[in-house]
Amino acid sequence: MSSISVNAVKPNRRGWIDYARGFVIIYVVYRHGLTGLLNSGVDIANVIYLVQESSMPVFFIVSGIFIHSSALKRGLDTFVRFKFESLLYPYLVWASIHLAIQILFKTYSNSDKDLYYFVYLFIYPRAIDQFWYLYTLFAVMFLFAVLNFKLLKFNALANLLLAVALYFISFYVETNYLAIHDAFFYYIFLVFGFLIADAIFDVNGIFFRGKWLIYVLPVFALLQVYWFFHYPDVHFVKELDYIGFILFVPITIIGALLLFFISYKLDQWGFLKTLKYIGSHSLYIYIMHLIFTSAIRVLLLKFYPSIEPFVLLILIIIGGVVIPIICYRVLIKLGFNSLFVPPESLRKIIYFGSKPQ
Repeated sequence: MSSISVNAVKPNRRGWIDYARGFVIIYVVYRHGLTGLLNSGVDIANVIYLVQESSMPVFFIVSGIFIHSSALKRGLDTFVRFKFESLLYPYLVWASIHLAIQILFKTYSNSDKDLYYFVYLFIYPRAIDQFWYLYTLFAVMFLFAVLNFKLLKFNALANLLLAVALYFISFYVETNYLAIHDAFFYYIFLVFGFLIADAIFDVNGIFFRGKWLIYVLPVFALLQVYWFFHYPDVHFVKELDYIGFILFVPITIIGALLLFFISYKLDQWGFLKTLKYIGSHSLYIYIMHLIFTSAIRVLLLKFYPSIEPFVLLILIIIGGVVIPIICYRVLIKLGFNSLFVPPESLRKIIYFGSKPQ
């Protein structure tokens, strides 16, 4: 997911990245829609088996691909302020809107949240449904920037060793207050993006030629077979043993690389351009989709209780993807930019008089 921007999508964007985002955000909407139906007592099977944490590393890897150039361009202070503006600000705005709706309409939803959850906005983001991602991404990028400007100096080996250490520490550190566990857990995927940035940016380079697939695909297939037989009923990383926890990283990274390669080919061939468009709006879909998927689920179950579960899920996914895009476009056209980016008066405070970049 990219940072918030109210400008139109630029024509020189790397289109394959939007394809990759499109794949992942549709899966995220599917998973949340499915969970909402199951929590409502609807008998429906999960047709896509993935460990719940499998999708989000892709977004951290993509952010890592751009972090070096972005950090060097802005410098530490401006980089941190910029990430506050593009990540924490929409987090606070839309998580607050989301909480307010859940509290006001708790009779009709699966939520039992109360006003105290507004405190969790600052100290326990995992309690605020999908919004933990924005909080955690800011924490991970802040940690990466501070460590590299002050200590590691963007050294590849030093970053890799630290990322591996933090990942193993996350196995033992379970607390998610201030996103500690999530930051340690996802840090390795941000660093992986940082490490492969040069290869990914070179569209004529070795990665997009695809020869690496000859060596990687057999390994990926063997890992999948091992996973199928040893972890058939595991749906969360916290349920894994130590071996599974270790294997999660290569399986997830190889899966992300395959997704990037497929996305590049789709962009190269000009296929499924709707997916690319959806990916370019992935952040807006992410921050708004639960509002609309919940509303669609409640209304359809109330007025059409006999609707087929599969049809219901498809309608929820379509609504959860399309309506946020429409909503974003309408809000921007009506001048509600401050729902997505800080107003100028607040930006001056954030940047302390320095020029935003």
